[in-house]
Amino acid sequence: MFLKALTIKRTEVCQVHGAPSRAANKTLLIMVLASFSLIIWHVWIYGPTGQMVRPDALQRPFPLLVGSEIWDLLFNGHGMIAELWDIFPYFIVGILLAGYIRTYKIAVKLQTSLRRYGFLSIFLASLVGIITPLCACGTITTAVSLLFAGLPLAPVMSLLVTSPLLSPTAYLLTLNDLGPEWTVIRTIAAFSMGMFAGVVTHLLRDKGFQSDTLFVEGAIPRGDFHDEDYPDERLRCNCKEMFGHRVAARTKNMFVVFLAKSSEMLWLVGKYVLVGVAIGSIVERYMPYEWIYRLFGKKDPLSIVWITFGTIPIFLHQISASSILYHIKSALRGTLDGGAGLAFMIGGPVTAIPTMVMFWTVFKKRVFFLYMFVCVVGTILISYTFQFLVFVPDVDTGNPLLRDVKSVSGGASSVINKQNKQVRIVMDPGGKAIIATYTNDLEGQGGIVFDSSFARFLNGSADMYDNRMYITNVAGWLEENSDAPEKKSILIYDTFLKSGVDKSSLSRNAVASLESKGFRVTITDRQETPEVSERLLRGYRQLWIFFGESGSGQHLSDAELQSISKFTADGKSMLIVAGKQLDGTGDFFAANQLSSRYGVLFSGYVENKKELPGSTASYFFTRASGTLGRILKFVHKA
Repeated sequence: MFLKALTIKRTEVCQVHGAPSRAANKTLLIMVLASFSLIIWHVWIYGPTGQMVRPDALQRPFPLLVGSEIWDLLFNGHGMIAELWDIFPYFIVGILLAGYIRTYKIAVKLQTSLRRYGFLSIFLASLVGIITPLCACGTITTAVSLLFAGLPLAPVMSLLVTSPLLSPTAYLLTLNDLGPEWTVIRTIAAFSMGMFAGVVTHLLRDKGFQSDTLFVEGAIPRGDFHDEDYPDERLRCNCKEMFGHRVAARTKNMFVVFLAKSSEMLWLVGKYVLVGVAIGSIVERYMPYEWIYRLFGKKDPLSIVWITFGTIPIFLHQISASSILYHIKSALRGTLDGGAGLAFMIGGPVTAIPTMVMFWTVFKKRVFFLYMFVCVVGTILISYTFQFLVFVPDVDTGNPLLRDVKSVSGGASSVINKQNKQVRIVMDPGGKAIIATYTNDLEGQGGIVFDSSFARFLNGSADMYDNRMYITNVAGWLEENSDAPEKKSILIYDTFLKSGVDKSSLSRNAVASLESKGFRVTITDRQETPEVSERLLRGYRQLWIFFGESGSGQHLSDAELQSISKFTADGKSMLIVAGKQLDGTGDFFAANQLSSRYGVLFSGYVENKKELPGSTASYFFTRASGTLGRILKFVHKA
């Protein structure tokens, strides 16, 4: 039955909705060609990047240089194919969830119920928009049907604003790209946008925004719903334009219909995933760093405004937004400006060019300008609200090292300099990085944490603020980013020979906290164990190594560096701490011998506040993320 259904072909063009709009596909093609042009320009001006280029290779014909550059962009260890493989499980789960919602017409049933609730329908419409697996263009058809049926413009405007901002697929991809905190922030922001749009429209309902005066005379809305069960008879048809509808006409087997409707979503959603990954990779690789920094990393108070207006002419789909923002975070040498990032994720998708064209064609101009007003002003207001109430300055929002950590010790710290895109800055007060992480899963290496201060680990200071929670999070993150068979085993090693950090200086309470979580902790130093060898490291999953003295006696030998490199290459993880030199010198040679292999250099000193803020609401966001995920999976019970 299913194989027979696959052979069903479309035999006619829909007389109600017309042929499917190709505007979105054309826009995507233009974006791809523009990106390809950027690659050609970069190779022509600067030569190939992202790979070691031999002088003789530069003598090859220019088309071969471009071809090798594209090949490297696609297939290197951190290229597009690797990233697509990483997000594939989330993509499939989102597609299946969207197929389920369409198979059982859950969104349609919820949309028709909006008529019953008056002003409360604004609240319900905002919720419905979040779970609707349609883009803005498809939602316009739904909105027109509801307006024809007599629903006020206010809840319809809420639906129109929230639908392009989030869907089950976008939710899961955001969870993969940016983590649980950003996922919940995006969900709350999308809902808030819907509420803002609905309330503003409700307040203006007597200013020429009655349902019977909204449409351009003779305008026929175009969309992708094509459903014989559509709530409004003027948009109802049985044209079988959509593959899922053609299959449904041939079988009553709901599982087969579910598979068909899920499969037709593969291209509808997948094309935006492909373009999003491609643009994100190209932006990270070729876009001048200063451009990205000025908008997303400079902490300019007006960055939110610039990004909101700058994304209006850009066709940024909700599926692509999180992937592009992930690459922007990777390209930055510091932490992301959270408000600017949020403005990018909600301001771009809600003002997509195809949506604007449909609005201009179907609705009267005052409705178009009202939509633009609520989108632009709503994006700015919500982004600034999150900037001041939720996002912590100079902190990587949602980073697992700071989960449930309200603050940590500051004081004197060395400065971490990022040299590799696999390095992610966790904290950079005043633009000076003090905590960072490194991951390289594709090459099987274990995760690495870099910390530039002893204060968070030593007796006395480790018990202040939430330092112990931070230490526990470090151990947990390193455990998760290790593939070694040994479980929860930590070797703490310091390189001090003279006075300074030694076995007795490390916080016993912090060690006790680790042991209470099931970790086996062993502490040694250079006096007791003069050499870091494979034999010493055998049997441990994590190595925590502290640097702090200058002089040749504290440098790691080539054999020690080789042993540690093999340790991480085997999938084991490491913490590197290089604090203020106790003898007052600024010699980081010993620490940089090791850290430079993973894209980090320690240099100089900075005097921070004694207490540095961490994450204000991480516990709430982590729990809320799990709750929202369960709601999306069982939304048919709503």
